[in-house]
Amino acid sequence: MSRLGFNKSVVYHGETCLGELDVIPVGDKQFRFPNNEIRIHHISPISERCSPLSVLLTISSSSVRCKLESFSSNVKQELLALHASCFYDLKTAVVVIGDEEVHLVAMGSKFQRFPCFWCFVVPAQLYTACLGMLNMRCLSIVFDLDETLIVANTMRSFEDRIDVLTGWIGQESDPVRVAGMTSELKRYVEDRALLKHYAENDAVTDNGQTYEVKMEEVPINAAGNERVVRPVIRLPEKNIVLTRINPEIRDTSVLVRLRPAWEDLRSYLIAKGRKRFEVYICTMAEREYALEMWRLLDPGTHLITPKQLLNRVVCVKSGARKSLLNVFKDGDCHPRMAMVIDDRLKVWEEKDQPRVHVVPAFTPYYAPQAETANAVPVLCVARNVACNVRAGFFKEFDENFIRRVSEHHYEDEVLNLPSAPDVCSYLMPEDASFVPNGNISVPMAEGMNASEVAHRLNQQDSRNADLKSDRSQPLVPSTSIYGPPSFRSAIPSDKPSLLGPIQAPDIWNKQRAGFYPPSHATASSFSAGFRPLVSEAKRDEAFLGYGVPKKNLPQVGQLSDVGVAHNQPYLNNKRGSADSGTLNSLQSSLSIEVLHEIAQRCGSKVEYRSVFSPNREWRFSYEVRGFIHRRESWSRDG
Repeated sequence: MSRLGFNKSVVYHGETCLGELDVIPVGDKQFRFPNNEIRIHHISPISERCSPLSVLLTISSSSVRCKLESFSSNVKQELLALHASCFYDLKTAVVVIGDEEVHLVAMGSKFQRFPCFWCFVVPAQLYTACLGMLNMRCLSIVFDLDETLIVANTMRSFEDRIDVLTGWIGQESDPVRVAGMTSELKRYVEDRALLKHYAENDAVTDNGQTYEVKMEEVPINAAGNERVVRPVIRLPEKNIVLTRINPEIRDTSVLVRLRPAWEDLRSYLIAKGRKRFEVYICTMAEREYALEMWRLLDPGTHLITPKQLLNRVVCVKSGARKSLLNVFKDGDCHPRMAMVIDDRLKVWEEKDQPRVHVVPAFTPYYAPQAETANAVPVLCVARNVACNVRAGFFKEFDENFIRRVSEHHYEDEVLNLPSAPDVCSYLMPEDASFVPNGNISVPMAEGMNASEVAHRLNQQDSRNADLKSDRSQPLVPSTSIYGPPSFRSAIPSDKPSLLGPIQAPDIWNKQRAGFYPPSHATASSFSAGFRPLVSEAKRDEAFLGYGVPKKNLPQVGQLSDVGVAHNQPYLNNKRGSADSGTLNSLQSSLSIEVLHEIAQRCGSKVEYRSVFSPNREWRFSYEVRGFIHRRESWSRDG
């Protein structure tokens, strides 16, 4: 023990003894080094612009663990040299204890007490990774795949959807809803024919032009070692890619629709050769499928390098929620420096939900015009949100946080340290009463479930099996190895999409002729995996989308009332509200366009939101809020 009652520890760098330091507890924290030895494992990289203290306050879950100083007047030069080197070169001395690192931060002293350090504990590798990101002004962005960036289908999933829609059309008498379902059915039939031609002939014909497959080498597969070459056809004008998960088995052929404006978002992330975001994938899909879908989205491996791929594509197990700590399990980033792009909020851990920017589910079959009808495409909105989040984070970090941190000295109380910027502070708070932009009540999941792909991949010797015999089996819902069944639940509190602080109107909820207006329920994504059968909640929402009574639905397995409770008032009045809501949609859309034009010419900001009214004549309305000359007012357009 030291003469003041503090623990005295011997400092080593490798096998060299540098001297002794007193370990001074902070507050009621009792932190000890093993065997009272401070064994420096390595020195951290030199920082280009961020002080070590600013980095550690950003990524550490707790504040200073202890302080180190020498009360002796006879301090070894080696300790003084260590302190000076770390202080002036912006680096730390690192002690490794298990899977954690203790960083010794050289501090300036008001009373010329040298050497003196503050100690922080963080997970291994986290400091080095985040230091590099902060120096480059880079954050992390985590993408979901299914119904966020892509929608994929096999022959089996196409045929299941065609069968269900055909049954609904046969039970429907309203011509408007029949027209909507018929158009959707036609899109499914066309894509099925395209996929069938590809699977059988390794070629497709589109607009009179024939496209042959091109063999594309996969940089790395799920096993991480085998070389795989897949036959791929890309139709960029249609945002369609055809691929085969297992090149040897034609039944694993997949038609993938890429979400429009993905190229704009991708270009922003890597513009001018400088990464603005480190990219990760978190999905409930099967790993081999997820790797291939991401390869189609990033064929040049510009966003995720082949060496990073296996660690950065994270597949969530059945029954688990998505978690940023799981995504960054290798110490790649701190959640405070990360945002998420997903079409569902509730699949994420509650503590991560404030970091999620929710986009409308991608519905190329149910509402293909939705992606182009909005003034700003969905993924361009996501790009703008990401841009504003990054700008806000680093404006605070550079202009305020670093300056405030630099004013602190060794003797200062750690309770007065400034709070580090957090990504969730720059994702605008949302009104829970807003209907998520574009999350219309889609009658069924537009993507497939990978169970049929899994069946083919896991049974290599069945490649010549008759597909018809496989389809003769009853369609029974089951949880596959690819994740749990997902539900597009009617949860009004699901976090809606944001435009962020950009001057663009949110007119996603405009209704289009031929499609039934959305209910007050919000719609979550069906991205848990490739279920060839429509999920129960999805099928329940079919009544909301097309007004088909539940009792008249084709009996494809057992149905439950999951996700219907919030919509019961609508079901009880579906006939009365259906026609008026559909007819009013055109007037609503035109009125919104006029209001938007007026706002643009006045240089003001206009926000829109859908409103569910108990008044039958105003059943589906829009509230419009305008900001003109610092005055705020609401008007209603029904």
